[in-house]
Amino acid sequence: MINFEKLKPVFEGYKDYFPSHWKDEKYKWQAVQQFQDHWNIDAENFGEMFKEATKKTLNLLASGYAYPRAMVIEFAEADDQETRHMFRVLFDESRDLLERVEQFKHKAEELRQKYDDGTWKNHYQNTNAISTYLWLRYPDKYYIYKYTEYRKVALELSEDYKPKHGGSAETMIGGFRMYDEINAAILDDTELVELHRNEYSDDCYNDPFMKTATIDVGFYLSRFYNKDNEDWFPKDYQPGLRTDDWLTLLQDTSVFTPKALQIVKRLKDNGGQATCTQLSNKYGESVNFYNHGSSSLARRIFEKTNCHIMETENKNIKWWPILYIGKKADDDIDGSYVWRLREE
Repeated sequence: MINFEKLKPVFEGYKDYFPSHWKDEKYKWQAVQQFQDHWNIDAENFGEMFKEATKKTLNLLASGYAYPRAMVIEFAEADDQETRHMFRVLFDESRDLLERVEQFKHKAEELRQKYDDGTWKNHYQNTNAISTYLWLRYPDKYYIYKYTEYRKVALELSEDYKPKHGGSAETMIGGFRMYDEINAAILDDTELVELHRNEYSDDCYNDPFMKTATIDVGFYLSRFYNKDNEDWFPKDYQPGLRTDDWLTLLQDTSVFTPKALQIVKRLKDNGGQATCTQLSNKYGESVNFYNHGSSSLARRIFEKTNCHIMETENKNIKWWPILYIGKKADDDIDGSYVWRLREE
């Protein structure tokens, strides 16, 4: 059960946030419409159909260290029929959801082991990816599950749901129930609904039950809500890089070297923020590995993109804000400064 009194100010904050961020989040509604227009489980070439249907998912099915979409395409090249069958079972609404999710993960591992050419170290079909497939196929019923977002939403709103790290199907389904409650409140808020309706273009899914809008509210709560009350800095600087820019950079090994990917992955796995000391204590390597490694990565990003940089009054360049926002660490936290990955 969520606390609806705490939800009210979240909605008010979201309404203020929405107009300036719609252009960055619109792709979610476009991704659903693309999938609805092109999904065909009986297509002659399943891999090509899947590739086209998921073409607009961008970072939803790809990140700097996980590539579930690309892996499905490779599975289909290796075994079209088995990959097709995986999705046929996953999308069979007559079957238990928990069973479907677990079977999908199990089958993905079977295919990985069977056709591994030495490069398939991971199938990447976790609950985040699987929930994304379910949402794309049934956008009036499902949500995207992401542990870090659901954890923050639960901490703010839920009185009983506490997501567990590890990506179990049970935790995902519990999160769906929490989002169902948020969704019901959204549908009762005429102003919030109209805010969305007025923005949808022809290439956007019309989201009649506001499920994708619910995902977006959860994203806002986890990333932006109460942000103005925190001492994060810099407040007035943006590198000017969008999501698709970051996706391109993440694929560029001259920018995101293995060590750079390691730093970003560890920070993301730690909830998206940490001190360099915390990362050193938890994952190993020296504090300077994370500190210098981040600055070097930021410099390479600038050299590749010529993005906006932050200069001090003395014209000294600060590189880290390209990647992070920061604040002084509390007394009970190991380290001097907490660094948080930028929302984009």
